[in-house]
Amino acid sequence: MGPNGPIRRLDRFFQLLFSNIVVVALLLMVIVVLTLVIGRSAFGVAFFWGEELARYTMIFMAFIGGAVALRSDQHPRLTVFTSMLPTGVQVWLERFLAGCLAVTLAVLLWQGLDVALHDGRMKTPALRIPYFWIYLAVPLGAGAMLLMLLFKQFLPPAVSVDEQEDVKEVTE
Repeated sequence: MGPNGPIRRLDRFFQLLFSNIVVVALLLMVIVVLTLVIGRSAFGVAFFWGEELARYTMIFMAFIGGAVALRSDQHPRLTVFTSMLPTGVQVWLERFLAGCLAVTLAVLLWQGLDVALHDGRMKTPALRIPYFWIYLAVPLGAGAMLLMLLFKQFLPPAVSVDEQEDVKEVTE
């Protein structure tokens, strides 16, 4: 497996962990929204906590999903002009943009943690949980994206996302 075997295993672990978190969050969100729709239309019952839970689940899914998309190189981007550049310039530009992204994510991690720690004391209206847990999505997502950005610089992805097929695990 080579000298970076433990690093590869750690990278693979985090890719699968973040991917599974996104799947579970999406599944939970779908179940909650279906429960709300069926409850309202079939039984005339409105669950006061459902919309809030679906919203907060979507927030976590978006931030952790950003890490999954970053690692599998699935973030949308415009490549019309960069594809016309020479290969050396493209590589340099990609590294420069990765550095800019790392700085942005570090600031987001730091500021998100600050907001969660200092402004997260109030409780949500319906679920009555501290906003700290909701605000924590920002630093957790930024940290996950930073980690995936670091692994992306040195290793190929262990999980491949192909538009024509399902998500699949890459074998060596």
